Amino acid sequence: MRRARGLAIGLMALSSLTIAGIGNPRATLAGDSDPELTATLDGRPIPLEDVGKYYCDDFSYPEIKCSSTKVIPDARATLVTLLTAVDYVTIYDGNAYAGAFMNVSQDYSALTLIGWNDRIGSFRGRNSETGTFFLDWFYGGTPWAFCCNTQTANLGTFNNAISSIKRT
Repeated sequence: MRRARGLAIGLMALSSLTIAGIGNPRATLAGDSDPELTATLDGRPIPLEDVGKYYCDDFSYPEIKCSSTKVIPDARATLVTLLTAVDYVTIYDGNAYAGAFMNVSQDYSALTLIGWNDRIGSFRGRNSETGTFFLDWFYGGTPWAFCCNTQTANLGTFNNAISSIKRT
């Protein structure tokens, strides 16, 4: 009885994830060609370069979902963290976790494509994951590795200078 209840709860959670558009955010296979990135704001298409202006996440990769308010991305991040733990860092436009943000679960070799080039002012590592920021596109230039739920309110000389990010 207890096992059947647990299975039912798990299936309901998976259904909820699928309905919310966050089930299986890594659906593409390693051998697949890169999927075309898209972005939406409150369900309407927006240019990729506008992503850095809003509250976003890439849990539905290759779609980046943005909202004009923090409530929806915060709720999606909580749900994803509880059920899948796929995101590895949250980046913020301002110092001290202020302004627009994006919950990141993918690697971005050129943050300029999604409006985040040279805009990151603070970050929070998530889910005990590790990653590296780079000053240049395509994971070049000076790296800044982070680990294990690091929270950095001010990036010092890296402030507004990061151009790529990769899970490590």
